Amino acid sequence: MAHYRDTYKPARFLFLDVRVGVIICASLLHIRYWTIGVDILVILLALYVERIGLGFVGALRAVRAYFSGSYRPALRVQKIRRKVDFERRAMAWEKPINREPVLVDEVRRDEPNLLKGKI
Repeated sequence: MAHYRDTYKPARFLFLDVRVGVIICASLLHIRYWTIGVDILVILLALYVERIGLGFVGALRAVRAYFSGSYRPALRVQKIRRKVDFERRAMAWEKPINREPVLVDEVRRDEPNLLKGKI
């Protein structure tokens, strides 16, 4: 007969996943009406999750996916490199860049052909 650990069956505490049982046992250390209410809520939620076919870990992943949204970058926000202007300089064989201000002619609307005399 195979050992229990080789059967891949989930561990159970009564009729629930063992992780839910741990929450219930921990709440026995502080017995109040609101902790009993939280226990009942946890039990009902665990039963619903098992009924739809998810385990405890799968349910936590589903909740995380719901809150994180559909965009999942490969890097954390702190690791994403931002665009930096390193002020590119021309190599020795390139023509120097003309950095003088450019004078622009005034554009008049009432002239029918703006390119007149420029061609």
